[in-house]
Amino acid sequence: MKQHPIILTFLLLAPPAALPAAETPAGKPNVILIYTDDHGWADLGAQGADQDIRTPNLDQMAKDGVRFTRGYVTAPQCMPSRAGVITGRYQQRFGVEDNSKGPLPLAELTIAERLKAAGYLSGFVGKSHLDIGGAKGESKAFRLLPDHLPHHQGFEEYWRGEMRQFHASHDLAGKPFADAPHVVMDNRFRVVVQTEAALSFLARRAAKPEQPWFLYLAWYAPHVPLESPEPWFSQTPAHLPEKRRQALAMIAAMDEGLGRLRAKLKEMGQEQKTLIFFIGDNGAPLGSVWDGSINLPMIGQKGMVAEGGIRVPFLAAWPGTLPAGLVYDHPVISLDVAATAVAQAGLPPDDKLDGVNLVPFLTGEKKSAPHETLYWRWASQSAVLEMPHKLIKLGNRPPLLFDLTQPDGENIERNLAAQHPEIVARLEKKLQTWAAALQPPGLATNDSAFHRHHEELFTEHRILPPAGAEPATAKEKPAAKAAPAGSVQGWVCRNGALAVKEGALLITPLATNAPHARPFISKNELDLPGPVTAILRVRAQKGGPSTITWRTKQQPDFVPENSAAFEWPAATEWQEVKVELPARGRLLHLRVNPGKETAGLAVQSIELRGQAGKTNSWRFQGTP
Repeated sequence: MKQHPIILTFLLLAPPAALPAAETPAGKPNVILIYTDDHGWADLGAQGADQDIRTPNLDQMAKDGVRFTRGYVTAPQCMPSRAGVITGRYQQRFGVEDNSKGPLPLAELTIAERLKAAGYLSGFVGKSHLDIGGAKGESKAFRLLPDHLPHHQGFEEYWRGEMRQFHASHDLAGKPFADAPHVVMDNRFRVVVQTEAALSFLARRAAKPEQPWFLYLAWYAPHVPLESPEPWFSQTPAHLPEKRRQALAMIAAMDEGLGRLRAKLKEMGQEQKTLIFFIGDNGAPLGSVWDGSINLPMIGQKGMVAEGGIRVPFLAAWPGTLPAGLVYDHPVISLDVAATAVAQAGLPPDDKLDGVNLVPFLTGEKKSAPHETLYWRWASQSAVLEMPHKLIKLGNRPPLLFDLTQPDGENIERNLAAQHPEIVARLEKKLQTWAAALQPPGLATNDSAFHRHHEELFTEHRILPPAGAEPATAKEKPAAKAAPAGSVQGWVCRNGALAVKEGALLITPLATNAPHARPFISKNELDLPGPVTAILRVRAQKGGPSTITWRTKQQPDFVPENSAAFEWPAATEWQEVKVELPARGRLLHLRVNPGKETAGLAVQSIELRGQAGKTNSWRFQGTP
């Protein structure tokens, strides 16, 4: 018999504001995880990436909750991504590497099973893909494994199915089937049917409002086969390609469904007692298999560990608990849904979960980033992300290194591997250590046709050079002047010394300083269009008032008005400080000036964000 702890899966929905624990049933929120299918990053109106997408209800959810700009999933393909989100564990730990490696082992605990221990009742609606086994060439209907249906994975109520045939515990009117799982045929548009099944689940909760519940809603859209559902199709721009119009219509149907679900929660008095996640399962497929969705400005597509394949629409909402209208830039991952759900249900932490409880990070209780490092392995592709750098390994090819501060940073002309061999070595070691604990262990290097095809997508997207071309490296710059003695990544210290230790840049005053001389760090040869936002991750034994000063291209020297004040925090953990620099023109030279009372200063990273997407960043890892 499987145990029943809790793990969570989620389609980025804005977090509803939460009430104090005493106002929720036993302090436990209801949880809804919405997972869409082959849904590109751009196809969420709030992202502002495409003028044709219309998602008013999702946009409202973002206003009511949190929009994650760097929301990731664990794989660029359906089955492994779903295995990761529903268990809260990297799916490679239990062998669900790709769509041919199902089903989900019954020994793995789902979010539903974990939450059962906290008194939750769980419902499942839509696509599973975790109960499929057998030969790939057979119809999915024939590969369905009855002993892996949702009721064997912790879900008491279910409406499992993608298109027209569903295995159900209840009919849409809420009446239980005596012979469940009962096969139901419904020829209406799939998203409409799945939405009605989700609403039926919510309606059944009215009889026992004190019991917390979990709903996993996996809409099968905009995945192919594409359809032209009305009234949404007629509302799309007529000049667009048919596939694009179909995708927009299918996404609009999901958006309307979300609106109906949130309206139902409000009617039930459960809106502020329910945490919602909305997430795409992977990026959109492009080329001949295009489903009409788009990933811009990300590079890549489904089937690639590039950003376009694994960075997706991601929202959370919990009115009254999570802040409204928060745009969160730190990387998060679908694994965090389970860890968040378990924690909010009052269950003890479980080291087997690979995600983190996001709530304290979103409310501001914790100032650091939720993750230092994220990992991927799919087919012969592997990747590790440690902002701002991402390393990609493709089979036996040399590693690629990119700076992700630009959304299109994964580009053949921006491969930084040759310039930063020390970063490549450090990240590659981390990736290999992580992969050694997977099933099977290590990084895949086999040369199958399947793997070759997906590696060749990196050439199509100009991440790899064509066969026979010169290795991809960032464009050479004119020979630079030798770095000043004692500098670290171009930063120099006046009236002090710099050292890198345990991932931090340490600033130490000189013993020979005059009484009023204070150390400061400086970086020149910048070229950032102002105004500029400076984001520092710092700590100190003793903090105090500090400043950032700058000069622009039009100014031969620093002037008093070019100064912005901030408080250097005294803390043992890393703190993020954001400082707005109202620079006019192009910022060329910058100084960070710790206050006279500060001591024991350390900097983990500095990011400077100029206009038009221009960004410079430094992470002080390793040795200078």
